Amino acid sequence: MKKLVTFGALAILFLAIIVLGLAYGGFNLTSPTATVTLTPTEITITDTLGRNVTIPYPVEKVVVCDDLVAELVQLIGAADNVVGIEPSVKDRGYFPKMTDKPIVGSQFRDLNYELIVELKPDVVLLMDVGPVAKVIEKLSEIGVKAVVISIRPEKIPETIELLGKMFGKEERAKEILEWWNNKWSLLEERISSANSKVKLKAFVGMGFSPTDKLPTQTWGRLANWNYIFERLSLVNIASEKLKTHGEVDLEFVIEANPDIIIIGDWSDVWLGYTKNSTELAEKMVEVVLKDPVLKDVSAVRRGKVYVMHYSILLSFRSVIGAYYLAKAVYPELFKDISPEEIHEEYFEKWLEVPYKGTWFYPEPWGE
Repeated sequence: MKKLVTFGALAILFLAIIVLGLAYGGFNLTSPTATVTLTPTEITITDTLGRNVTIPYPVEKVVVCDDLVAELVQLIGAADNVVGIEPSVKDRGYFPKMTDKPIVGSQFRDLNYELIVELKPDVVLLMDVGPVAKVIEKLSEIGVKAVVISIRPEKIPETIELLGKMFGKEERAKEILEWWNNKWSLLEERISSANSKVKLKAFVGMGFSPTDKLPTQTWGRLANWNYIFERLSLVNIASEKLKTHGEVDLEFVIEANPDIIIIGDWSDVWLGYTKNSTELAEKMVEVVLKDPVLKDVSAVRRGKVYVMHYSILLSFRSVIGAYYLAKAVYPELFKDISPEEIHEEYFEKWLEVPYKGTWFYPEPWGE
């Protein structure tokens, strides 16, 4: 009996020593272990249409249905994840990791749904333009998930955050948006310092092919470039006539008497990454300046006619287009700033491709 009591006491003492040793780190009974953080294999995101979509995390295979969408994917650092492209991605010149991918068509012109099934993407990325609901429905029918993003400048922050979350690039998304916000803040600070109460009137004519007259297709109150105009104290004259896209009469432009005319190049007709000369853009400007019908329009009389590549009028690069236009409209306020340097930084730091091409003509500050 006495032996049992002694054994029990020793057992209790031994356990006490172990507990104290563990509590105070006197000895280690196990090898060091790392803290394990479980990474989800799926996440549910909310796209720009407010749709909740459950997708693999991170997305490894994606189809892009427009070159503007492709640019945002490359911007976030996920060009290697693209498995299918829209035709113009090959032509733009600055998507080296995507040009050899199969062409699936465009969300605006019938997609090749059979090919999309073969590519087995985790997601098809669409943008919130046109009859996107029909495309989403058709993709759903073939078992492919669609995520819709916005290219509207005011929605770029949420789009970049969404793409960062989808591809597991959250930190890069933060860095990109810091760059974007800083550029807008500087521009707005300069414009506000002018304290101008007069808003200049502007017109954007959308060009899709060579022409011998001012293009009159445009956008009104929902134009993407209104985001730029508002920050530069400009007014889109088409806003009083159109809400979305449409054609205006030349007589309307003459009567509205814009102070600035912009020919937007939507098809790399005059400008773009592959253009090394401004000759074609110069001819287009001359067409407008020498049109006798437009001779009394303020922009023509003052020589304020410009050609801008469409990519710097909307989406992420609207901030770069804003600097080109600000430099032309307010030369004194931006005399120490080079839009070309900002554009070069964007291409080489963020898109990770060499900067080249012509994007804005003329550049009066370079004369």
